[in-house]
Amino acid sequence: MLCHDCREAIQWVREPVCELCGRPAEARQCRDCRTNPPAIQTIRSATYYQDPVKRLVHRFKYEGLFALSKPLGRLLVDAWPAWERPVDLVLPIPLHSRRRSERGYNQSELLVKEMCRHLNLPSDNQALSRVRWTQPQLGLTAVERRANVHGAFVADPARVEGKRVLLVDDVCTTGSTLAAAAVAVREAGAQTAIAYCLCTVAARQDITFV
Repeated sequence: MLCHDCREAIQWVREPVCELCGRPAEARQCRDCRTNPPAIQTIRSATYYQDPVKRLVHRFKYEGLFALSKPLGRLLVDAWPAWERPVDLVLPIPLHSRRRSERGYNQSELLVKEMCRHLNLPSDNQALSRVRWTQPQLGLTAVERRANVHGAFVADPARVEGKRVLLVDDVCTTGSTLAAAAVAVREAGAQTAIAYCLCTVAARQDITFV
């Protein structure tokens, strides 16, 4: 579903990156993570949040074009060999029931479905729940984002205990949502909780535009 020109224009994430947030960094950890490390072991992303992926993600999330989950999910598949880690279970970042009702679907679930179909990985859409309504992260500062999602997730111990969990979302900005979900998964007994996203902002100054 992506034409040759669009695919050629994709900005793939390549090494070297920060071992924690996965953004470009010459050192093992970027300055932001050394100052304020995220509460998650590692985050990796397939692409940068730039056109044409940026435009496609917006249409995927806000214009009801859920069929874009196939080509976007395939980007996750194509980039996975560069970041592959041992995984027992893949969990999409859940939407609150109110937001899911408004949108009609959870974009992260659709991405996980496509990714796991190709990579033959087990997934579970019920293991992680968003139990608290949060305002959209758009336009919030990093500090506000962390406070906004604090305690927003609960994981089911019966589904995640002892497992190496991979959390999947569409866009990583500050990583606050992923970190909050990782905390919930670890509190439920998961062995590890790492994250993989379709795209990430390239630098801190880009966050306000996501």
